[in-house]
Amino acid sequence: MSHRAGCTFGPGHFRIVLADGGRRFVESETQVEAVRRLLPPGAMVKVQRDGYCLDALEPDETGRGVIDGEVFLNMPQKDAQQALGGISAEEYQQAYRAIEDAVLARDRAIAAGAADRPSIVIKKKGQRVLDALP
Repeated sequence: MSHRAGCTFGPGHFRIVLADGGRRFVESETQVEAVRRLLPPGAMVKVQRDGYCLDALEPDETGRGVIDGEVFLNMPQKDAQQALGGISAEEYQQAYRAIEDAVLARDRAIAAGAADRPSIVIKKKGQRVLDALP
């Protein structure tokens, strides 16, 4: 798998967050499982999947019809409208405001001491999302 410009995690398709605050980047779910087996129980806090980069490479049948919220906010409007399934300008404005509010609320919570940094995603129009997490 190759990386697209603007990949959320840069050097890897998956980011592993460790209990000591460290992070590791790997390229595949197989590598995630290898790291999990090497670490003691509880050392791996969570695994985050770079949906922006991976979803562009996978067929739509994967059930992951979402776009990372922060990536969406940084896209030019026309590109964002197309990425979400050809939405109208009005739908774009509505989606933009909702995602922006969610990202700001999350960032405020982190600044106030929240331990978790949840991913914020937006569903593509017409897609059925069964599971947005790995």
